[in-house]
Amino acid sequence: MLREIFNLYDEELDGKIDGTQIGAVARAAGLKITNAQVNKAAGEEYKRVGQKRLPFEEFLPIYEQLKGEKAQGGQADFVEGLKVYDKEECGKILGAEIRHALMALGERLSKDEVDEIMKGVEDSEGMVVYDQFVKKVLAGPFPDE
Repeated sequence: MLREIFNLYDEELDGKIDGTQIGAVARAAGLKITNAQVNKAAGEEYKRVGQKRLPFEEFLPIYEQLKGEKAQGGQADFVEGLKVYDKEECGKILGAEIRHALMALGERLSKDEVDEIMKGVEDSEGMVVYDQFVKKVLAGPFPDE
């Protein structure tokens, strides 16, 4: 299964992937990892497109190292983090606050990425039920598959 996922990212059909795709392949295989974890496991030589290509045999130890990383937070952790913005303790926060957090904190998202994530989650007053928002995000882009 991992080799099939790896092969999907082999754009030149030479049995190798570009080093910048290590994180994408690992995430496609189900790992929940940060860019910082990928950079730590892969090293500096994999940061620029076209700088280094690696075969499956070199990818595998990097993948195994990433697999051993502590999984990032789950639903309860994310909901707890968003409670900071729920000053009225009503289960809702301003969509603008979520937008700001996604674009300004941690591994920042672009405005277009945030617009995609926020599609259909704000009510008429610009409020978001953050428990449902977290469920939506964790379900991924194709929740019915």
